[in-house]
Order: sequence, then structure tokens, then C-alpha cells
Amino acid sequence: MSNGDVDSLFASHPTWMELDAHALHHNLAQIRKRINPEVKVIASVKANGYGHGIMPVCKILQEAGVDMLTTGSFYDAKALRNANINIPIIMLGGSLPSGMLELIEANLIPTIYNMEAANAANAAADSLHSDKKIPLFVKVDCGMGRLGVSLNNAVAFIERVSKLKNIWIQGLYTHLSFKNESGMEFAEKRLSLFYNLVSELAKLGYEIPITQALASSAITVRWKDQCSAICPGHILFGLPSVNSSLGEIKEFLPVCKNIKTRVIHIADHENGPAIGTGGYHINRSFSRTCVVPFGLNDGNRSSLNGKKPVVLFKGARLAVLGVSLEHLTLEIPDDTEINIGDIITIIGQSGDECIEMSEYSSWFNTSELETMLTLSSRMPIVVINKDEAV
Repeated sequence: MSNGDVDSLFASHPTWMELDAHALHHNLAQIRKRINPEVKVIASVKANGYGHGIMPVCKILQEAGVDMLTTGSFYDAKALRNANINIPIIMLGGSLPSGMLELIEANLIPTIYNMEAANAANAAADSLHSDKKIPLFVKVDCGMGRLGVSLNNAVAFIERVSKLKNIWIQGLYTHLSFKNESGMEFAEKRLSLFYNLVSELAKLGYEIPITQALASSAITVRWKDQCSAICPGHILFGLPSVNSSLGEIKEFLPVCKNIKTRVIHIADHENGPAIGTGGYHINRSFSRTCVVPFGLNDGNRSSLNGKKPVVLFKGARLAVLGVSLEHLTLEIPDDTEINIGDIITIIGQSGDECIEMSEYSSWFNTSELETMLTLSSRMPIVVINKDEAV
């Protein structure tokens, strides 16, 4: 999309995100280098594709040939089906038993972890009078203490579910995320228990085609795996999931390439009010200011602990004077020529300067993922580098 196209599409509110199709393809390729060829990639697109936009992300992932998708949002999953995204979609869990029929009717794969959901899925499948059994995934809680059938009850649970005539267990998974060394040690111990469970089920004759335990954290630290699938999220989008002391992700590229906006107003305060008097004049050092439409309503925030955010204009850093509900006010150095409609880079590259997601997030004492979720669904998305996405 050219600058002219962006101008015409977003002139009424010229703030947008640029999503890098090449980076998403590249990151998926990097992940595949770390696994055996036969291992399935279940791409996690939770939370609106980690804030990057569920629709453009999944269109790219479908083109790239991922095996399955997974999300916790029924509305996201249904929108994908309506957009002809036909990859199998696993629902992570979050539905009541009474919601099983709606999931199955939408050609989604439910996750179950209690008999109420299992029986509801079985009844829903029966009501559809299908000749085929409906696939399900079972989630096991191996130690996170969040969602899943307990490890101690997993075998008995699978035995009961396997007797239901209208459904079958296609997959078995767990989730053991970690950020630091102590979390990694705990996750490693609990992971071995999941592998033991898979082995025990196989000995009992329960051959479950898809098993999955490793996600971004374990992939980052290059754990060896015994399962048939992995489920990357953070690193698929170039976001870190562990502290840098455990593992770097330098070979992964940020999929959110840029957040950009345009100047909508320029003011010269040479004749007052004076610097230091009030409003945004308190902190300005130059006579001119400009305004861009990137306020709190667009996912921006006020900085914390005296930190001083900046933006980029033609490779130079401009100081932020303040953020309001709808606007971001900047000051313009005396030697800078700037005009209405000029592009301001909030996150990304401008000339030789770059504001990375990590730097931007540091101004608000938050993580890169939390930044993306704050920006999620707040602005139009432009997909760039499609031709390089091979």
C-alpha cells in the first residue's frame, strides 16, 4: 500500500499499524528450524493475534501453511471461519458446557477438562446427526494451577471421555509457561510428568494423535520435546516470553513493524504564553508545538516515574509534551521544518533512528506484549512486505 493509499484511507484519523508479512513468515521458518519436520505447528493467535489483528495475521499464517490455530475467543474464531480461514481451530477453553453446540456448529474444536463439558459436547454432536465423531482436545493442568483436568485425574477422565460415542480425543495438551530461572526449573519438572502421562495412556491403548506441551518459552531455550506438536505465541510475533538471561530471540523479527501517525496541527507560541507558565507550556523548550491523533483512546498512555517519551520525525527524536484522550502533543526544535500531514513514527524505524517496542514499553513500565494488547483494535492495520513473504 502506497503513502497515497494510506492518505486516502486514514485521512479522517491518520494513525495506523504496519504489520510485516515477511517477518511473520520468517519467524515461522525460524521456529520450524528448531523442531523435527513431522512436528505440527499450532499457531497461538490468542487475544486478537497478540494484539496484531486476528484477520491479517491468520490470513498470512494460512498462506504460510501452519497446521492449526488456537484462540480463546469464540468471536475471533467465528470471524475467521466467515473469512474463509479453513485451518483447524482449537478453542483454548472459556465456554460453558451449554456453549459446546455453538462451537461445534462453527467447525471449531472444543477443549474440555471436565465431564460437564464432555457430556455437553457429546450431546451436541448427537444433535447434529453427523456420521463422523466430533474431535476434542483435552487440557491437563500439570502445575500452572489455572485450567485443565488435574494430572492425577487425567487417566480416569480420558477413560470416561473415550466411552462417549459421538466424540473422540484428537489432542492432549498442557501449558507450562515461564519467564525466569526458577519458573523454568519448575516447568521442566512438571513437563516430565506430562510426558509420563502420554506414555501411560499409550500403554493403556489410548493413541492420541496430537500431543503438545512446548510453547514460546520452552522453544526459546531450545528444550527437546517428546510431543507431536508445539504451540508458539510470543516468538511467532517477535515478542520475548522469557528474560534475556535465559534466551535471546534476536533471530526473530517484530511483526508489528511500525506505529505511525500524521501531524494534524502546528502552533507557534513565540508570542506567548511563555515557557513554564502552564498547560503544555510548562515543559516545552521551543516556541513551536504540533499535535498528532495518538491519544489514550488510541492505546497511548502517560509515562511513569519521570520518564520522557519521544517520537521520530525524519530520523530525529522529538520530545513528547503530553498525552490526552485523543491527542499527543510534541515540541518542534527551531531548526526543524515540519508540515501538516507529515509522518510521525511512534514505534519503528525513521531514518537512522529506531524506537523499538521494548524502549516504548519501558516508558510505561510494561512488557512488549502488554503494549501490543493496549494498542489492539485501536487503529487500522496495513500489511506490508507481502512480496517478501515467502
